[in-house]
Amino acid sequence: MGTGREARLRVGTTDRERAVEALGVHLAEGRLEVGEYSTRCGAAAGARTRADLLDLFDDLPAPHPVLDNPARAEVAVVEPEHNPLLERADPERTRKIVLAFLGVGVVGVVAVVAVTSTWWALAPILIIGFVFLLAS
Repeated sequence: MGTGREARLRVGTTDRERAVEALGVHLAEGRLEVGEYSTRCGAAAGARTRADLLDLFDDLPAPHPVLDNPARAEVAVVEPEHNPLLERADPERTRKIVLAFLGVGVVGVVAVVAVTSTWWALAPILIIGFVFLLAS
């Protein structure tokens, strides 16, 4: 059994599964009875550290589980997929689109005022212009 920091390292599902496989070999070779195998498998499934797993094999010869080596463990870096919808929009392009919509709105309101002769139809232009000034 490892001692020190390495023995206190937490184990993962793969390490637990390897321990259960090694216990299965010992069961098949007659070193463990079914009840003891079941008890040790339950302990392996609940193991939190390397020491917990390796303690299950103190009285057994090889094979013992091969636990992942934390010194050689590599972190897989996953690159996000290219998604143009998640990228930041170009501020210049966004400004042009907003100005185009505002221009269409202004032309529409002026057309309504020219046709109906109602001065209150100019209120949306004033509101949009005020919002635009505050936003810029």
